Amino acid sequence: MLGGLGLMEPPEVTQWQTYTEIYLMENRLTELPENPRCPVLLVLFLNRNYKLRTISLSFFDYMPALEILNLSRTRIKSLPESLFGLSCLKRLFLTHCEMLSVLPPKIGELQQLEVLDMEGTEIMDLPQEVAKLTKLTCLELSFCPRVNWGTKSAKANALIPQGTLSTLSQLEELSIDVNPDDERWESVVEAIIDDVCGLISLDTLKLYLPQVEHLRKFKWFGTSKVCRLLSHFKFIVGSHDERIMSCLPVDLEFEIERWDRSLKYVNGVGVPIDIQKMLRHATAFFLDRHMDVTKLSDFGIENMEQLKCCIIGECNEIRVFIDGTDMYDEADRSEIVSETGEDDKRFLRSLEYLYVYHMKSLRCIYVGPLHRGSLSHLKCLALVTCPQLTTIFTPDLLKNLDSLEELRVEDCSHVSSLVTQEDTSIDDSTHFLPNMKRISLFSLPELISISSGLRIAPNLERMSIIDCPNLKSSSPDEICCNHLAGTKPQSIPNDASREQPAPTVVSSTTTVNADRSTFKLKREPKVASRLRKFKFNDLKLAARNFSAASLLGKGGFGCVRGFTNEVSIVAPQLRKFSLKDLKLATRKFSPEGLLGQDDSFRVFKGCVGETQPLPWSTRMKIALGAAKGLAFLHGEAELQVIFRDFKTSKILLDADYNVKLSGLEFAKIVPEGDDSDTTQLVGTFGYIDPEYIYTGMHLLVREI
Repeated sequence: MLGGLGLMEPPEVTQWQTYTEIYLMENRLTELPENPRCPVLLVLFLNRNYKLRTISLSFFDYMPALEILNLSRTRIKSLPESLFGLSCLKRLFLTHCEMLSVLPPKIGELQQLEVLDMEGTEIMDLPQEVAKLTKLTCLELSFCPRVNWGTKSAKANALIPQGTLSTLSQLEELSIDVNPDDERWESVVEAIIDDVCGLISLDTLKLYLPQVEHLRKFKWFGTSKVCRLLSHFKFIVGSHDERIMSCLPVDLEFEIERWDRSLKYVNGVGVPIDIQKMLRHATAFFLDRHMDVTKLSDFGIENMEQLKCCIIGECNEIRVFIDGTDMYDEADRSEIVSETGEDDKRFLRSLEYLYVYHMKSLRCIYVGPLHRGSLSHLKCLALVTCPQLTTIFTPDLLKNLDSLEELRVEDCSHVSSLVTQEDTSIDDSTHFLPNMKRISLFSLPELISISSGLRIAPNLERMSIIDCPNLKSSSPDEICCNHLAGTKPQSIPNDASREQPAPTVVSSTTTVNADRSTFKLKREPKVASRLRKFKFNDLKLAARNFSAASLLGKGGFGCVRGFTNEVSIVAPQLRKFSLKDLKLATRKFSPEGLLGQDDSFRVFKGCVGETQPLPWSTRMKIALGAAKGLAFLHGEAELQVIFRDFKTSKILLDADYNVKLSGLEFAKIVPEGDDSDTTQLVGTFGYIDPEYIYTGMHLLVREI
C-alpha cells in the first residue's frame, strides 16, 4: 500500500514478487519497471498517476494471475501488447484516460473479462472483437466526436458494429456516452436499441436518444405485470445540442446524475405520449428548454407518482407548474389513466426536490383545487431568475408543506412576499412550515414582507437575506428565530444587505510572526457583531483540557474542537450510516474506491447522496471573502503582511459560508516603505491545477 505518497519512482522490482495486491494510485510515477515478475499478483492499482504516459510492451508478461487492473486517470496513449495476454483478468478500469483514443481489437482475447469500464475515455469506435467478451456484466463506453481523425479507415468505421452488443448476453450494466454532434450515432442508434432490447439480464442502462420515437422500442416500459423493468436508467431524449454556456448551475447537472431512474427531455415540442409513459417510471425528471408547454402538469400529474426530483430550466412558455383541474380529464391521456386504475387526487406526493431556473413566464406554482397530501414530501424548493413570478405560497399550499426544509428565492423581481395572504381569519397560533431549516432570499427588489403576517418556520436555523432593500422589519412572531444557531428570538434588522444570524464563534486577537518577533496589527479588521469572548478556562473546558482527541489541525498553531453549554463552537453534524448506506456510497466497497489500508482496516472513498457540490454563487462568495482578507493583510493593515502559505485549508467557514483566514505562522511583515523585499512560498502546497504541475513552473515561483 503506497498510494498517495507522491512517489516519483516505483518500488524496486524485487518488492513486486511476493505481493498479491499492489496499490500505487495517486502518485507521480512517470515510468514502471520493464517486466516485473509477479507470479501471485491479483490486484494492481495504478490509477491517478497523471504523469504516467507509457507502459513497456512486456510489463504484464509475468503477471499470470492478475484479476483486477486499474489504469484510470493516467495519460497513457496506448495499451501494451502484454496486457492482452492476461488470461485471468476479470476487471479492467480505464476511466478518464484523456490521451487514449483507440481500443485495440485484441481486447477480444481477454475472454474472462467481466467489467470493462471506459467512462470518460473518448475512443474513436468499439472494435467488433468485443463480441467475444461473453462474460461481460458491466460495459461503460465514451466516444469522441468524429473530427479530423486523419485516416480513411477510421472515418469509415461504425461507432458500434451492429450485433456486437447482442452477443453479450450476461450484460447487467451498459452505459454509452456519445457526443450529440456525432452524426454516426444517429445512423446506428436504432440498431443499438434493437441489440439492447434483447439483453435479458440488463438492469442498468444509460443512453442518449436523439428522437422521442426511439423510446417506443423499449418494450420494458409497458403495462404488463410480467414486464421486466430496469432498476436504473438514465435517458437523455431530444435534440441535445452542445451549449458553450449554460444558465443552469453546474451542480444541477450532478443532481440529476445521482438518481436511479432519470429522464432528461431536451428541446421538446408538445407532450409526446412516449415521454409520458417513460415518466411514469422515473424518479428524476429534467425538463430543459422545452419550446411550447405552458405547465408542468401537461405531462400528466398521474405520470409523476414516483417522481422525487424535478429540475426545470429555460422553458419560456411555462406559466404555472400545476393546474389542479388537470387530474385525469384530458382525452389524450385516457390510455395512461386506464393503466393506473386509481383515482387519487393528490399530485406530486413523492416529490422531494424542485429546482426552477430561468423561467421567463412563470407566475405561480399552482392554480386550481389543492388536495391534502399534494407536495407533502417536498424538502427543497429553489426559484431562481423568474422575472414574472408573483405568487410562491398561499395559506392552503403552506398547509401541505410540512416537510419543506430549505427555500431559495433569487432574482425574482416581482416577488413582494413569500406568502400571498388574502384570508384574514387564520388562527394566529397556527404555525406553518414546521420543518423549515434554512431560507435564502437574494436579489428581490420588491420584497416587502416575509410571510404577510403568518407565523412560519418555528424551527428555522439559518436565514440569509442579501440585496432586498425594501424588506420591512418583521415581527418576532412572524419568523420564529428561537432555534437560530447561537441567537435569541429577535426581529430581522432593516438594512439592504445582511445575513442573519451569524453563528457564535471564538474571538481572538490576530497576530503574525516575523523574524521571531510578534507584532500586533494596529488596524483590526471589521468582524461580525455577534462575536463572543471566551475565558481561557472556558476554552479548556470546552476542548476537554485541549485533549488530543479534539485536535482538528496543527502547524504553527493548534486547532481543536470544543463545545460550550450554550452553543457548539464547531457544529458536529454527525450522522449514523447503516451498512446498506455504506455499500451504496462505495459501490459495494469497490476496489476502485480504495484509498488506503493497513493490517486492521481499509479506507474507501464514498459518495453520499446528501455530500452536494456548492452552487456557483456560494463559491464566489467564499472566493471574494478570502480575497478581501488577503487584501486587508497585504494593503490595508498598518503593517503590510504577506501571507506566504495561502491555500484552501487556511480558509475557515461559518454556517453561512462567511470567510475567516487562519494560520499566519509563515506570514512575513514587510518593513514600511520597502517595496523591494521578496518573499518565498513556504509551508506545504495546497491545491494546484494538475496541468500546471506538469510544467514544473510552480517550483520556479519565488515571489508573491
